[in-house]
Amino acid sequence: MRVEVWRQPNGYWRWAYREGETCLLSNAEYTSEQAARHSADTAYPPPPPGRGEPPSRTGRLLSGLLRRFLLAVIAWRLLRRVRLRRGHGRGG
Repeated sequence: MRVEVWRQPNGYWRWAYREGETCLLSNAEYTSEQAARHSADTAYPPPPPGRGEPPSRTGRLLSGLLRRFLLAVIAWRLLRRVRLRRGHGRGG
């Protein structure tokens, strides 16, 4: 995805959203580059920093392991809480 901003021969500014074969032209002209960029960013906000590239295979693996570990800890804590309420963990 990319947004392009340019000055037209008549002095006004425009922007277009481009992705692959898709090109969406702004429906208005702007008196300044800043106004055109602001409009483009409103219509198609830039991605947040650090979210541009998909995670690597190692990153996905670590993320999956961390998720499983956290789920196991939560399940263990819930099971422990249930057993304590039933009187199973009180030494007899």
